[in-house]
Amino acid sequence: MLGILLFCFVIFMLIGMPIAFAMGLSAFLALLAGDIPLVLVAQRLITSIDSSTLMAVPLFILAGELMNTGGITRRIIRFSNVLVRHIKGGLSHVTVVTSMVFASISGSSTAAAAAVGSVLIPAMRKEGYGDDVSASVTASASTMGPIIPPSITMIIYASITNLSIVKLFLAGVIPGILIGLSLLIVNYIYAVKRNYPRQKRADLHEAWSAFKGAFWALIAPFIIIIGITSGAFTPTEAGAVAVFYALLLGIFHRETTLKNFWVTLLNTGRKTATILIIIACASAFGWILTVEQLPVVLVDFLTSITQNPRISILLIIILLLFIGMFLEGLTAIMILVPVLAPLAATYGFDPIHFALIFLITIGIGGVTPPVGVLTFIACGVGNVPLKNLGRTIWIYVLAMLAVVLLVTYFPPLITYLPSLPK
Repeated sequence: MLGILLFCFVIFMLIGMPIAFAMGLSAFLALLAGDIPLVLVAQRLITSIDSSTLMAVPLFILAGELMNTGGITRRIIRFSNVLVRHIKGGLSHVTVVTSMVFASISGSSTAAAAAVGSVLIPAMRKEGYGDDVSASVTASASTMGPIIPPSITMIIYASITNLSIVKLFLAGVIPGILIGLSLLIVNYIYAVKRNYPRQKRADLHEAWSAFKGAFWALIAPFIIIIGITSGAFTPTEAGAVAVFYALLLGIFHRETTLKNFWVTLLNTGRKTATILIIIACASAFGWILTVEQLPVVLVDFLTSITQNPRISILLIIILLLFIGMFLEGLTAIMILVPVLAPLAATYGFDPIHFALIFLITIGIGGVTPPVGVLTFIACGVGNVPLKNLGRTIWIYVLAMLAVVLLVTYFPPLITYLPSLPK
């Protein structure tokens, strides 16, 4: 049954079938060949999305959409601009800072790439930045969306593993900041090497004006995180709070209208449906992998190579990087977490620690070709040919990989905040 599953999946992928349908149909054919009741397919499809935890996903997607239509993204960009534009290569730094703030509200990497890239890539091109740097930093910075809380992918990971969403959120704070710092360093190196411009430092009046304009958007992350960690509301309720807050800000700024609100709802519905279809089909696919004891086979394989946890986790990171080059992040999470999370536990890794290693590494896969979704989005909204990125994108990837290795071999960077008493 496992052989049929994997063979069919590869064939369907090669002929260009959408990945969700490729997984679902492969699972159906494998069960059919294994003479197993096909009602199991329907059961897996339904039970995988019958989760109160997953209710938070459409809410945070809607919050991110409302940020764009309500002018919140533009105000965040303006505030980030006055903070760092005076540093050499200022606009590339603005991209990183904006993405960090955007991530702390929307929890989505694709939303960050589209919203930030559509504004800042043309601005960087106008200032003389190379297309390779403009698109590469936009795609790379958007990977912080799933790491800096709140995070849609963390919610999905928690729904699979029954880990605490609050602890996952807290665990992502320090790694998210470190990724941002690593990208700022690469930006500065490129700025010095290519003599990119710096803009005039903002005076006190302009800085205050930008801060006032972005103030209510900037306190949104604190409301969400403090509310969750204090127990005032659950992560799902936090999504509802984020939606209500973003809607109020859009109305307050007179940029959210009935027309664009309707468009926002349609976009949210499409994105939510896509995610839930992937989750449902991947659940059936992953169930067969588990029944066929692929995790046991993988454990035996790795232990035959080495029983050293440090080397084993490095091999897992390499595996995730390779798979991330071909599978979209959500799909990889649904297929690999049920396999790799028990494997990491056998090596004695803290489940929260491993979760962040997994999410950061798979997130980097959103940048790396040939299936770098975030890179395609950045190039699309910025009208940058993919071939123009050259090796620049790999320099940013190496910077993020350095963070992965740092947090892997120095666990307190991940585990410290979740371990603090409430």
